[in-house]
Amino acid sequence: MTGSGRHPDDDDALWQQVTRGVTPYERPTTKLTGSGNSDLLRKKPKKAIKTPPARIVASAVPDAPTVPRPIDVVAGEHAGLDRMSRRRLVQGQMEIGARLDLHGMTAARAERSLARFIETAAAAHHRCVLVITGKGREGRGVLRQLVPLWLKTPPLSARILAISKAKQSDGGDGALYVMLRRSRKKP
Repeated sequence: MTGSGRHPDDDDALWQQVTRGVTPYERPTTKLTGSGNSDLLRKKPKKAIKTPPARIVASAVPDAPTVPRPIDVVAGEHAGLDRMSRRRLVQGQMEIGARLDLHGMTAARAERSLARFIETAAAAHHRCVLVITGKGREGRGVLRQLVPLWLKTPPLSARILAISKAKQSDGGDGALYVMLRRSRKKP
């Protein structure tokens, strides 16, 4: 028996049925010309063209809008965030405009709730919000791992300036301070 509960002979019979009538592919041959040699040679397979990463393609297009990436203070990033703001964020000294508790939610539901929460907080002009993910079992919670990734990728990343682990009284390792970008009014 295999791990799927089927007998190996069933798999062989199925494979024979699927491959019945299939003929092997023969590579085309070419004739050398100009050298007097009329031997047939196999063509060398062409090398696969590597596709450049999306960020390189986006930077090569002049009119493509660049989506800023949030600063992860936990990872030691700080470019674009002044020292005083960074210190206030890390130490939990910023006023928390709103809180979202994701405890007990599935990943799909938590992602939707987080997106709605960030949009609502940005519309209300909150500067800093608290997102509580929980720690999970043995500190390896699914939401604890996924929420920072969601915050760092579009469409949410356009609204986020910085992310930092919360101080112990606000949830510690199971919560994040999220500093939102200021919305610029268009003239």
